[in-house]
Amino acid sequence: MSGGNDGQHELRADMDDEIDLLELWRTLLKYKRLILLVTFGVAIVAAGVSLLMPNIYRAEVLLAPANTDDAKGGGLSAALGGLGGLASMAGISVGGGGSTEQNLAVLKSRDFLWKFVQEKKLMPILFEDKWDEQQKKWKETDPKKQPGQLDAHRLLINGILSVDRDKKTDLVTVSVELKDAALAAEVANSLVEQLNLYLAQQSITRSESNLQYLNEELMRTQIEEMRKILFDLIATEQKKVMLANTQKDFAFKVLDKAVEPDKKIKPKRSLIVILSALVAAFLTIIYIFFKEGIAKRRDEESKAKAA
Repeated sequence: MSGGNDGQHELRADMDDEIDLLELWRTLLKYKRLILLVTFGVAIVAAGVSLLMPNIYRAEVLLAPANTDDAKGGGLSAALGGLGGLASMAGISVGGGGSTEQNLAVLKSRDFLWKFVQEKKLMPILFEDKWDEQQKKWKETDPKKQPGQLDAHRLLINGILSVDRDKKTDLVTVSVELKDAALAAEVANSLVEQLNLYLAQQSITRSESNLQYLNEELMRTQIEEMRKILFDLIATEQKKVMLANTQKDFAFKVLDKAVEPDKKIKPKRSLIVILSALVAAFLTIIYIFFKEGIAKRRDEESKAKAA
């Protein structure tokens, strides 16, 4: 007997599910015009908004670290042998252009990017909505409210400049996204060029400071063995200065320069329209079911009161 009752309950539950699905389908058919109108209307609005959005182009530069020998223990550091430890004790760095991680950290640093932005006069381009092109000045007269170093750095790091490193090959891709395709390529190439110059100048400054210290120590030291060590260190620092002055690709070699992109990277207008239409249709259906559910409950309550 219990088995027969269970079967009846399951059959009744299946019939209820079918009735519910049919009711939902009838509800959708009842409001199909509303759903279509909202979906189509939102799609048109999304298409209009997407057409107002400017095209963004991405230019990429492919790089390889220029100091791989030093990074692996070769180059000048290996040539020094045991002198490297003595140099470190004296506070003298014997490395070349630095590790790839350090050089990329410099690329994304506030100091380097701010100098680059100022040199290339990019502030009016980065903040064109706040710049009066006719009068060549900021629209905001209060200097404290005008875009500054931190604003430029945030905009570059969070939206314009991206750096990707392949840890297997150690190749680096520097990407720049701007509205102007030609400018994006120019900025990407200039960034790498300026980074090499910036790092080379830093190396020269450190080496000149080290040379001053070593020469002073050489003047004070009379022990022949120590003088020989100091001469070797001086020769090494002089080589570093020479390399920094003559090596164009000081930190990174350019394997593939950026060229003016011929296709935009965003906005993806068709995707914007499709997603907007789907979301509008979904929200409209949820609203209809919610509205019908409330109406059905009120109708049931009024019938119960009448009974």
